[in-house]
Amino acid sequence: MSTHPHILDSTRQEELAGLGKDGYRRWGKQAFDFVAAAIALIFSSPLLVICSLLVRLTSRGPIFFRQLRVGRDGSRFKVFKFRTMKQEAEQEGTAPVVPGDSRLTPVGRFLRGTKIDELPQFINVLLGDMSLVGPRPRVAEEVNLDLPEERALLGLRPGITSYASIYHRLEGEFCSRQEDPRAAHRLSILPQKSYLDQNYLENMSFWLDVKLVLLTFLLVFVPGKAYPRTVRLLGVNVSFYGERAQMILEALVFAGALWLSYWLRFEDQLPEFNLWQRNAFLLMLPAARVGTNRLMGVYRMIWRYINLTDAFQLSVSLSIISAALLSLRLFLPGTVSSAHMFQLPMSIIAMEFLMVTGSCLGLRGLRRALYEMHHRYQPLPAERKRRILIFGAGFSGVELALQVGRYPHMDLVGFVDDDLMKQGRLIAGYSVLGPSEKVDELVRRHDITDLIVCAQTVSRDVLNRISDRCRALSAKVHVVPTVDQILGPRPSGAKQVARRPN
Repeated sequence: MSTHPHILDSTRQEELAGLGKDGYRRWGKQAFDFVAAAIALIFSSPLLVICSLLVRLTSRGPIFFRQLRVGRDGSRFKVFKFRTMKQEAEQEGTAPVVPGDSRLTPVGRFLRGTKIDELPQFINVLLGDMSLVGPRPRVAEEVNLDLPEERALLGLRPGITSYASIYHRLEGEFCSRQEDPRAAHRLSILPQKSYLDQNYLENMSFWLDVKLVLLTFLLVFVPGKAYPRTVRLLGVNVSFYGERAQMILEALVFAGALWLSYWLRFEDQLPEFNLWQRNAFLLMLPAARVGTNRLMGVYRMIWRYINLTDAFQLSVSLSIISAALLSLRLFLPGTVSSAHMFQLPMSIIAMEFLMVTGSCLGLRGLRRALYEMHHRYQPLPAERKRRILIFGAGFSGVELALQVGRYPHMDLVGFVDDDLMKQGRLIAGYSVLGPSEKVDELVRRHDITDLIVCAQTVSRDVLNRISDRCRALSAKVHVVPTVDQILGPRPSGAKQVARRPN
């Protein structure tokens, strides 16, 4: 690490005076960084070796790209990354890298897309130049020392990941859609990154660092758009999200559940007969379950939209095979040849069913959670967050709350509802704050910018009164129409279904 005279000697103490002096800030963070970086380097060393060979053998130039960045207190250090550009890339300009950039090598395009090119920065963490979590290291031209918040950020070691890395993980795609990518990066992305880094500086803690590391793994190092959607396997194009991939994955899950059930039942004392039985069913049972799921339309479902209807249909499909196994166990006559081979122990049938049901639902739930997380952590808009209050804690209100919670620029404060049984209760993770009579008080207390009305039975007079109160407090009112209001009255020529007399 090459050091330069500190440029914050006279101001650093003043800027950091209000940050607190808890143990994690003083010494815990550096200890956490060192241990985690050492472990990460050990486990990722095979990948690092493979990437080094690919970079070296597929294009001219060094393995690592090293560039001077601004570190803690304004000191300079050289950051390590895998080289992703051609050796003569600097002659083609210094504009931000965008998807399809001609300066990228084929291997470099993959490394950048998956963020694997950032892994060598664990070396910088071990050297003490960087932290696991912190503001991303910037070149000197991007650091504005005239701003107090910029100077305060230099009191931290730059990090491999941060809020900014997560929210702006696809900044290259954003810049590529702008007329001037460099101006878009400077005027739109950098101010947002500075705001997010300030938020981290104010709330830094061990658990926040753990959260950001996990989010980075889920959203940055495993980004869905970075990988091809299809791969050719044994002469067949297989989509990662298609039916074939789902069937292959679940066949492995079914086989694993059966093997684990036998292990839990017999541990290391598996009788020879049960060993033969297990091995036979390891071939038959996954095929039977996959076939049943296919016939029941399970593999036509889109995993990221898993809901109660899909979960019920999946459970029914899985129950069919388990019911067949149970019937063989209870009703297959012992006089039938090899009947005992098809009669699994009751405990195996029960455990295997619970495991496959939980695993299949869990896989789909994980896919939906990752999809919603990718949707949630998007670049923040230029305007301030909109603080939202929902009037109506019924079914429509709950659905709307789930929708609002997926947007980073919206902050749902809670519900308003006149049902006394709902007061103070939690619905979809948000509190019912009070009845409609207290709308103006709630809007003022929580700095509400928008009130969304989802109550289908609210009268016109009540709606007008609420609108007048909110308008006086500069809060906008939005009314969500019901399905009947959207479709309108039925055509006069439509046939009416006659009701039977009681």
